[in-house]
Formats: sequence, C-alpha cells, structure tokens
Amino acid sequence: MSTPDASDPQTRQDPAPQAETPVAASAPAAARVPAEPVTAAPEHESEEPEPVVVVAEREVTLQRSVRYGRVIVGLALLGAVVGMIASAFFPILDDANYTLGQIAGFMALIGGAIGLFLGGVLALILGVIARRTRGRGVAIQSDVR
Repeated sequence: MSTPDASDPQTRQDPAPQAETPVAASAPAAARVPAEPVTAAPEHESEEPEPVVVVAEREVTLQRSVRYGRVIVGLALLGAVVGMIASAFFPILDDANYTLGQIAGFMALIGGAIGLFLGGVLALILGVIARRTRGRGVAIQSDVR
C-alpha cells in the first residue's frame, strides 16, 4: 500500500473517524473553536493553494505514571553511598587481610543491591498510588492540509 500523493485528485480516507466533542457550556466564548475548516488569509496571490486548518477538540483522560528507572537507580546509588559511609565507622584490625578500600567497595555492592530491591518495591507502590490519580482534559488537534 502506498501513500497517496498530495496532488492526487482521489479522496483521502482517514484510518479512523474522528469524533468531535462539544465544548462545555461553561467555557468562555473565546475558548470555543469552530469545527469547520478555517482558511488562512491570503497575503499575496500565488499559484499554491491556501492551507486549510481543521480543528478538532477531544476529551482525554490523563493518567500519571512513575519513572521506575529513576526511582530504582536513585535508591541503588543511595544504598551504595550509605554502605560506603557505614564501612568507615567500623575499625580495621592491624593484622587483617583486607583494606578499608576493599571493605568500602564490598559494602557499596551490598548497599547497592539492597537499595535496588527497596527502590523496586517503592517504585511499584508509587506506581499503584499514581494510577489512582486521573484527570480529564480537552485536547485540541489542528491539522493543516
């Protein structure tokens, strides 16, 4: 199936019919947009056809969402930093087989894993809470042909 050419005289079929939603009666007169095509005022005579603007209003449902990756990565980093700081509070024996750097790295790994798990759980809980919050709005779609 090919895309129809703009200069093709055949009528173009839209894939889905667009239902227009009437504007609420409480909306001010300036906010009401006519559903019929509005043509632009010609500035000078030319051979090009004038653009036709078709405006359609639709009522849409707005749904909030959580950015899961940011929450999970943020808490993983926080857990790693807390693990490294916690390793500095414990003394190291003189005859130990490990250094403070090794302990800090290991604790950062453990703290990061714990933070990753807690971040995933928190992100899921926040996602459920955010899905409950829904709103309605009016979307205005303008097609210029």
